[in-house]
Amino acid sequence: MREILLNKKIVDDFTLNFLAEISQDFTDQSLSQAAFDKLKQFVIAGKTVRGSLFFSAAKAFAENEATLKTEDLLYVASSLEIIHSGLLIHDDIIDQDQLRRGQASIWQQYQTESENSHFKKTDNYGQSLALCLGSICLYLAQLALDKTSFSAPLKDQLRQNLNQEIIRTYFAEMLDSKITALREDPSMTEVLEMYRFKTARYTFSLPLQLAGLVNNLPQAEINSLILLGEKLGLIFQIKDDEISLFAHQEKSGKSFASDLREGKKTIFYLTLLPKLNPTEKEFFKKNFGQAKIDSKAIEQLQALFSKYSLKEVGKLVAELSLEAQALIKEVKVGQNLLLALLDFNLQRQN
Repeated sequence: MREILLNKKIVDDFTLNFLAEISQDFTDQSLSQAAFDKLKQFVIAGKTVRGSLFFSAAKAFAENEATLKTEDLLYVASSLEIIHSGLLIHDDIIDQDQLRRGQASIWQQYQTESENSHFKKTDNYGQSLALCLGSICLYLAQLALDKTSFSAPLKDQLRQNLNQEIIRTYFAEMLDSKITALREDPSMTEVLEMYRFKTARYTFSLPLQLAGLVNNLPQAEINSLILLGEKLGLIFQIKDDEISLFAHQEKSGKSFASDLREGKKTIFYLTLLPKLNPTEKEFFKKNFGQAKIDSKAIEQLQALFSKYSLKEVGKLVAELSLEAQALIKEVKVGQNLLLALLDFNLQRQN
């Protein structure tokens, strides 16, 4: 995993250079350069997991690393990171999160600018501009792929797989919004579907799949990598839920207790509800999902999740870990990297 983390700077620097270069095509538009400045700061503020994973896996899967052009790999890695940024920008609008990656979310940055300036109307201003910038990211990612020197068939295959996962991710975002809005609780199957397609596949399956494609691995082996990515991604999302419930803002870089305020119906939520006694259930329903919940109520909710959910959800994570280990044994390439990635997911705290 150390290799993946070390590759963050390489991928970040390349992405910044790409964005700086492409921004010059839009200098005749008044809002473009400020938007690119925001995007550049936003892109490198994250962990760069997806781009770094692809970059590391592509090299680890290669029979002869010298046959791969580093620049080509970095354009694909940058594409993945720019897509991720666009998805996060949209996700923060949907969830109304004001903080992302230890800084104001993009929509909140724009909203603050409008409130500090001489704007006649500021309603939805921040969301409107951030919606545009998030969408721009999806097209910037395509331009990054265009710059690779891969053969036309390979480039088309990479683009097709990338676009399919973007579509899957947005359908999962829609499911997430529906789950949050509905009065009735979702099933465990629905929540796992949302986890699988909103996080697992595009965070882990997609980078591993693309790394397999650029190395011309057998399709059966690529299919194993995709399935492995789903297991890794489910662990990643469950840990993310845990962080959103319990971690402090300074450590997680996210809005404090964001899932409690938003009423997110996660695996933790589904395992908690059947175990609450009548008094606990009354308190829970009164406070869970309240945007203005006070710190004392947050602590009480956290105590309930800790008491009733952590152990049971931990069992599911352990099962997924065993399944991931079995799949790693089936994959003939990059096993050390994949095992390190599994350990990273299990131990992550932000």
